[in-house]
Amino acid sequence: MPRPKKPRLVDGIVLHDRLFQDCRKRPGHWRWRRPDGTFKTFRADTPEEANSLVEAALNFDPPPTGATIRKDSLEALVPLFIEHRQKLDPSLKQKTSWKNRRNALKAFARYFSGVGVGKISRPMIVTWWEGLTFHQQKQRHTECRRLFNWLMGEGLCPQLEYNPFTTADDRPRLMLSGQAPKARMRMDRADFWAIYHQAGELGLEGLQIAMGISLTTFMRESDILALRLDEDLEGDLLKKVISKSAQQKGSARAARLKWDVANHRLLKQLLARARVLSIKHFRCPYVISHRPLKKRRGAAKDHPYQVTRWRLAEMFAEARDATRRWDIIQEGRTPPTFHEVRSLADRLAVDAGYDIKTIQGVMAHESDVTTKDYLDGHQLPFDQVDIVFTEEMIGGSF
Repeated sequence: MPRPKKPRLVDGIVLHDRLFQDCRKRPGHWRWRRPDGTFKTFRADTPEEANSLVEAALNFDPPPTGATIRKDSLEALVPLFIEHRQKLDPSLKQKTSWKNRRNALKAFARYFSGVGVGKISRPMIVTWWEGLTFHQQKQRHTECRRLFNWLMGEGLCPQLEYNPFTTADDRPRLMLSGQAPKARMRMDRADFWAIYHQAGELGLEGLQIAMGISLTTFMRESDILALRLDEDLEGDLLKKVISKSAQQKGSARAARLKWDVANHRLLKQLLARARVLSIKHFRCPYVISHRPLKKRRGAAKDHPYQVTRWRLAEMFAEARDATRRWDIIQEGRTPPTFHEVRSLADRLAVDAGYDIKTIQGVMAHESDVTTKDYLDGHQLPFDQVDIVFTEEMIGGSF
């Protein structure tokens, strides 16, 4: 009698039979084995989220090769809807979020494979909906509402009295699943400085500079890693168009921030260190640079000493784990990632007495869009950042 397979555990969670950890051991990366035996790498913050994504993917398997797609099915109609949306708004093709929304629509269509759109009823949609996680529901709701507005406008859904994804108060709405509590642990000032100093002992000065810039500017890692000494620094001004805001709102409406380095002493120190490091690294134009184990240049890098998001995550995890502050953690929780530095900056700003509206503006959660719409095509202004930290506020020095 064959011995039963030993369950594979990560942080105390049993992994799905088709779910595996990333071969390169990158934090937040997983692999799942498709039904055809091939593997796909994807990102998830926790083992629970990875398990749920694999379950959802298995429900969305495409029909067998050679299967005939009904002309009245969602599989045939969703591509037409996508084409219609892109024709109405050509800028969609430039947005990273549109790629994710397109894929979600195609997965939705595959779920109803072989079913004519005229036969789809609200109970069928509710069954599909309740199999999604909270974040999957949030991602799909708006675009699915647009899809059914289009389908019903074409008279293709006689079984439906109204759009099942409606947000109207006089119609039954789809209920959101409960949002799971954040599994990733926050960090406090003591945690930050423990990781910061450990990074120095490991020779990861680039990580130290990145952590310091994230704490003093509230920028995400993607924006920090894109900062260039030759483009984003103009005299004493550091200027940055926030990338996530630009992807979501377009260039004209994006949050555009600037820091007068002369007034931000801590940031000035960090940028001075970055310049010295750049010289050591063969004039790497990026503010964050690091000597790699192997000098490679590919699609993700245009300078061998440039730091990618994956490498930054690896360096942060290396320094974090070396502190041994998270050797024992509560089941179902995961240690903080680099992104938690930004969350810490938010907390420190509140503790320092800055009001929420000011902090939201610096974190690019809100912006004045009307004026920027009128200025589109001209030299757009940058909003002055007035939050300035001192050593006393952050509990240490760089």
